[in-house]
Amino acid sequence: MSWGDVWVSGGNERPEVGPGSPKAPWVKAGVITREERAFIEAIQKMRGTRKGQPRAVDFSLQMQNYDVALTREDAKKGALSFAPDGLWLLIDVSPAGAEEPRYVVTANRVHAVTGRRNPPAAKMERRPVATFPLRAKAGHMGISAFESVRNASDY
Repeated sequence: MSWGDVWVSGGNERPEVGPGSPKAPWVKAGVITREERAFIEAIQKMRGTRKGQPRAVDFSLQMQNYDVALTREDAKKGALSFAPDGLWLLIDVSPAGAEEPRYVVTANRVHAVTGRRNPPAAKMERRPVATFPLRAKAGHMGISAFESVRNASDY
């Protein structure tokens, strides 16, 4: 586990996060790079006052798992896809050397975005399968697109 690791999950309700790394039904999908300035700024705002939080956050996911696809047409049988229903997203935001992992989880399912900026250049050990442009949205006024969570007791 490291900063920027991303897990996704389908289903109607957001699954819980237990102690340690995320377990099923969470599926490790890929990473968000540190170059994603908008995402990092959104996380920083999330930790501030609730009134100042962004209602939508665009970011790129460097996909590393063939079991997660952008659309159903791209997906192999039984794979998770961001379109049309969207997926829950859990992101590792643990600082270096942290004893206990820290995550942010989306308040609603995440969907793909069309016609957005070019994704940042990938600086990874493993070349991504694909880069997905995604948008996390808040559901209600004053609610963040992301919520901080350490483990199941934080829900």
